[in-house]
Formats: sequence, structure tokens, C-alpha cells
Amino acid sequence: MKKVLMTLALVAVAATSAFAQISVGAGYLANTQKSTYTSGSTSTTTTNPSNGFYVGADYTLDLGQGLGVLAGLKGSFLFHTETGSITLPILGTFTGTSKLSEIYLAVPVQAVYTYALSNDLKLFGFAGPSFSFGLSSKTKSTNNTTDDVTVTDNYGENSEYGKFNVFLGAGVGADFMNTIRIKAGYDIGLLNRSSADNTKVGDAQWFVGVAYLF
Repeated sequence: MKKVLMTLALVAVAATSAFAQISVGAGYLANTQKSTYTSGSTSTTTTNPSNGFYVGADYTLDLGQGLGVLAGLKGSFLFHTETGSITLPILGTFTGTSKLSEIYLAVPVQAVYTYALSNDLKLFGFAGPSFSFGLSSKTKSTNNTTDDVTVTDNYGENSEYGKFNVFLGAGVGADFMNTIRIKAGYDIGLLNRSSADNTKVGDAQWFVGVAYLF
């Protein structure tokens, strides 16, 4: 009986391996965050762009007929530098340089459709949600007159900036010789990142990257 169970287990593992694809890669990431404050019938929107990169791995399970399900893990790193008038609690307003750095961990779960043009070239499209959690968000402000440096934890105590977000996105890509994958996509954040009254903070991002297929 043990031999039979072991044989069935080995067959199941072999079947799963035959219809699965693992990839590890990295790429460029651009995020646009819009903050909208509403007072009465008047709304004021501020746009804050940031750029960076991502690294990650995913696992695609082939369901047959070109269809598949992808699940993965992705770390994102975003940066933005701005020079101008800066207002901070206690310190007030001064002219300086502000540097934002953020780290996120995301779990994409997406549907995939693949079309093989040949044995060495496959095109695919994907769509679905990604669940994102902010690990760190800090702003380093430097007073250009006094050279004083202040570091603000945007997730600190009494923060109104939320860590969690859900993105809905889609994209396209290509696999070359079952070894190299190139893909690009666009994601829209569905949640309001701010808990402040009359304020809405939303994210949207696009990416392009390359991965190695195992």
C-alpha cells in the first residue's frame, strides 16, 4: 500500500511539474499617486510621481487550451525627489529638498492566456488583482539654508496614510525559447490610501521587465 501511495505521489508531482512554469525577474516601475482634497463643491488634486524597480518570482499553472493561473511574490522599491517649499510640524515652512523612499510587498493572482507562434516564441496576456502591503515609507527633508535633515516615517504614529492596497491590472508579454520572458503591464489601485476626512489618495502604476524561466 505504501508503494502504491508513493507511486501516486510521484506521478502527481511529475504531472504538476510538466504543466507549471516558474520565473524570476526584475524590471522598471513607475507609480503615479493622486491626492484629492474636497471642500464643499471644490476639489484640489495633487499628483506625485515616483520611479523605481521591482524584483520577484511567480508560478504559472497551465490549465490547458492556453489558459493558466499565475501567483507570485513581488518586492517594489519607489523613489521621488522634489525641491521647493516644504512644510513640517514644529519646523514650519522652509526651502529644501524632499526625498521619498517606499518599499512594498505584493502578491499577484492573475489569469493568463498564452498563444504559441512557434516552439521558441509564445505570446501571452494576463489580468487580475495584486494585493500590496507597504513595508516602509519615509521622507527625508533637507533644509537648503541650515542643512538640517529631518526623516519622517509616513506610517508612523497617528499616520493617516494606509499601508494596504489592492491593484487591478492587465498586461502582455512574450517568452523566447522557453528561457527569457519580457512583459509589461498597468495596474490601478482600488483603495483609498488616506483615512483623513475629505481626502482621497489613489495609486496607478505601469511596469516593464525581464525574467528567467525555469
